[in-house]
Amino acid sequence: MRLTLRPPVLAAGLVVLGSVLLAAHREARLLRIREGTVALPRASARVRGVRLAFLADFHLGGPGPGEVLTAKALARLRTWRPDLILLGGDYFDQGRIVPTSVFDDLSDFPRVYAVLGNHDHRRGAENAAKIARLLESRGVTVLRNERVFVTVHREDGSESTLEVVGLDDPYTGLDDPSLLVMPPREDVPRVLLAHAPLLLERVPVGCADLALFGHTHWGQIRLMPTSHLGPLDAAWYLDRIRKRPHSRLQRGWFWERGMLSYVSAGIGVTQVPFRLFAPPEMLLLQFDDRARDDSRPCDDPRHFVRMAHS
Repeated sequence: MRLTLRPPVLAAGLVVLGSVLLAAHREARLLRIREGTVALPRASARVRGVRLAFLADFHLGGPGPGEVLTAKALARLRTWRPDLILLGGDYFDQGRIVPTSVFDDLSDFPRVYAVLGNHDHRRGAENAAKIARLLESRGVTVLRNERVFVTVHREDGSESTLEVVGLDDPYTGLDDPSLLVMPPREDVPRVLLAHAPLLLERVPVGCADLALFGHTHWGQIRLMPTSHLGPLDAAWYLDRIRKRPHSRLQRGWFWERGMLSYVSAGIGVTQVPFRLFAPPEMLLLQFDDRARDDSRPCDDPRHFVRMAHS
């Protein structure tokens, strides 16, 4: 039996497809600011008031407006005034370094730490080193399986110290989780920074208080209604093509292995200039133990996190 589409049906289908593509094109250009307060599972009062910004997956030189959105994000940070900025990798799409001045503004912020992503390693070790040097020339500390203790001094003379553990890209197997074998110091919260959330499959329980990841783009074109990646998400096929494992955790907040974890949708796009139900974003967090909600179970991220509507 031969199926023939009538012209009205075909026309309606083309209208629907065109509308979806237009919406996906627009969404890729609308930066969402996700802002909230966090009560860390341990020692949250010791860092009360500290502000942390997390940005990832810039993909400059890619098919979307990564450079424009990165400039908007950094402009927002000027008014929000974070104490600490963390960058989650994939600075240039496919690792192809393009002329840009957008990262120059990072030198205006006092504490910026970064890790590399799988795209940064795509053109080999020397190219990855060039990307790291480009960031370092703008005052960024690039952590490649390293830890650093960061002290924030306040105007009233008090101070808060956090430990940041930055691992090289887990997606390409360059991370070294042995840095996490020793538990965090009792009086210093530990923030784990890495590009891909599949790292969570092989780290010790309780190895950090807060973990931040990018990489997934939330599927970029997202049709799966769950927090996990599936065959209705465009990013699912990118992992399949590259024969890489999927992370169970793909988008948003999780309580995983005894710590709070967040997977960001990132800023830029790769492969196609579209996003659908996965808008570009940056995350702004202020530590405050008053964000704790004891009406929630202890393994529910909402026990510790209050996000503002955005």
